[in-house]
Amino acid sequence: MKSITRPGIVLAAIALSVLLLSACAERLAPAPVVPTATQLAAAATDLAPADLTRGQQVYLDKQCVACHNASGTGGIGASLAGTTLSFDEFLHILRNAIPPKPAFNEAELPAQDAYDVYSWLRSLKPTGASPTAPPPQLDAGKVLGMTLWVQGGCDACHGAFAQGSPKGPTLAGFSDTFEQELARMRKGVDTIPGHTDSVMDDATFQRLYQWLKGGANPESGC
Repeated sequence: MKSITRPGIVLAAIALSVLLLSACAERLAPAPVVPTATQLAAAATDLAPADLTRGQQVYLDKQCVACHNASGTGGIGASLAGTTLSFDEFLHILRNAIPPKPAFNEAELPAQDAYDVYSWLRSLKPTGASPTAPPPQLDAGKVLGMTLWVQGGCDACHGAFAQGSPKGPTLAGFSDTFEQELARMRKGVDTIPGHTDSVMDDATFQRLYQWLKGGANPESGC
């Protein structure tokens, strides 16, 4: 058997020391920081503090005023001023709106722009208007069909433009008679308050019926 020389012993000892020091360094290295769920969400959306001035400008640029009024107080569409929706709920509606309402993807409306709009709307004073307020007593044709539609809360189930939704069928352009549609509406009064005579009397529904049958044009009177 070959004997180990002193220089060989010294070299072996040095090599062993290097290995031990490396192992200790790896053992003592700090563990990586695991981000919290909040940090992950912030990183995913990367939202800066809201810019209300920009939010108002984006609201105007995207033509939201056409349905919700320049001050967000509603018109053809519901009032958005002082909305109580969370931002997640607001963004979900923007991304998944049912046509002909516009649905904005990230490229068309980045999350930061949506957050600025949302924050601006939240800063506005709510109108406090009731969605079931009685329609103005004007001659036939001088009330927008959309006004009756929104005031009666019909858009909640049948879509903003009577195009239908998972909650209710399409009503724009139907061909049933007034009597058939009236009977169908009155059948749901036990579960749908908006179908009661106190909210939608026969004369008002007659006007709304004509508007729906004609295609539910947002700019049409009834």
